[in-house]
Amino acid sequence: MSLVALEGLRPWVLQRLTAVYLVVYAVYVVAYWLIFADLGFDSWRSWVATELNQILLGLFYLAVLIHAWVGVRDILLDYVKPLLLKLMLLFAVAVFLIGSGFWLLKILMMVNT
Repeated sequence: MSLVALEGLRPWVLQRLTAVYLVVYAVYVVAYWLIFADLGFDSWRSWVATELNQILLGLFYLAVLIHAWVGVRDILLDYVKPLLLKLMLLFAVAVFLIGSGFWLLKILMMVNT
């Protein structure tokens, strides 16, 4: 199989893997909150402050960002025809998603303070 044939496979696999993680994490969070049922801010903050949950939440948002990038990138590549507009939109989406990732990192770091 040539590399050109695999060009669309990598984004497809990334999208599927991130979708699976998003569903598994969502089930984990819903099950946790159904079992422990305390939905207050303080309980949420102490739950997120644990190291395991910070890692899982960070991976969740990384999966969201990757999933969003692959989806929006495919839409823009398929439906936006002018090359300059396509590149500008891809750049804008990339900047927005990277900025969102740094914002999340800041939020996760503030939970422990």
